[in-house]
Amino acid sequence: MAQNATNYSATAHALPQSKQKSRVKYKAAVWTKKEKFLSFVVGLGVLGMMIGVVYTSVRIDGVQRQIQTLQSKISTTNQSNDDLRDEAQRITNKQNLDKVAKKYNMTLSDGSVRNVNQ
Repeated sequence: MAQNATNYSATAHALPQSKQKSRVKYKAAVWTKKEKFLSFVVGLGVLGMMIGVVYTSVRIDGVQRQIQTLQSKISTTNQSNDDLRDEAQRITNKQNLDKVAKKYNMTLSDGSVRNVNQ
């Protein structure tokens, strides 16, 4: 350890001082008329696109409401058609026809009857 101590000197060496940098102040660039006009046109374009998106969204919502209304009407009509079809089958079955014929004193002559499939 003593040998290492001899390599160190007692005097301190000063580090070289760096030069202080002076700040350069820049002025804001002046916009030309062409740049101002171009910015205005781009701003109008973006505004127009925003309005278009909102308008389209509102129209789509309205159309979806109309579609839902029509789908509910279609399902109601389909249900009504099914009910009417069931009732027509119930009314035109053989037992019901025999009952109605008996009520009105009608007779069935089997010789002149033909079955026709619908």
